[in-house]
Amino acid sequence: MPTTRSATKQPTLEEVKGTETKDKKANESRKRKAPAQTASSNSKKPKTDKKSAQSKQEAKAEPEPEDAKTGEQQTEGVITINRAPVLELWASCVAHFFYPEMSWDTCLSVGGAIATITAVAKGRSIGTMDKPEPGAAEERRQKRKDKAEKDELDEVEVMHFKLTVKDGQALVGNKPKKGNEAALRKKYGDEQYAQAKAAFEEALGDWKDKNDELNGQAFKMYEDFRPSIPSGQKGWGKKGQLNLQNVKDAVSAG
Repeated sequence: MPTTRSATKQPTLEEVKGTETKDKKANESRKRKAPAQTASSNSKKPKTDKKSAQSKQEAKAEPEPEDAKTGEQQTEGVITINRAPVLELWASCVAHFFYPEMSWDTCLSVGGAIATITAVAKGRSIGTMDKPEPGAAEERRQKRKDKAEKDELDEVEVMHFKLTVKDGQALVGNKPKKGNEAALRKKYGDEQYAQAKAAFEEALGDWKDKNDELNGQAFKMYEDFRPSIPSGQKGWGKKGQLNLQNVKDAVSAG
């Protein structure tokens, strides 16, 4: 496994803007004019036409247009999910592509570490998480770096995230991030997890012998295909749609 001996500062992320649209439906029905009433106090209200009432009910239950009846076709290859599991699985697949000799559990640990670091950076940028004191944060980073060098721990670089690996697990701060495929699979669902993993691995196959170039582009690829959500705090923890065709297009385009 290619390794280095120094731990470096983790990168942060820029906030992605999201948009929301709402459809409005015009009301085309018009009220019928009430029949003129006579001056007689004994005049009766007009009887409701049963056939007319029935036709109104049928109109309300009118089937949707043809293009709206294709729910299964519209959702085929589309997964509704949070961004974090998408990044976690994508980063795990990229790690395995760069380090094929590394176990899948360790790759999942690397992917989970990258997703955690990214979530913390995003939370701090939008104000949902407190930012550490600059001096204290730098001091902790230096201590981690010194410890990694002293213990001669391995280091991997995935999408420009440089992570220390100890006993097969990537470290976030001083804590190991355990790879947990069962928990990740549950967030997708068995079938959709397999579909997403296969799509990621197939798309990465086009980058054989281009590790350096891929390392610089892989996070941007994720930004291009990740689910769209509202920007800022409105999108925190929200789900969006992962389109597997968009994955292929984004990774092919670089």
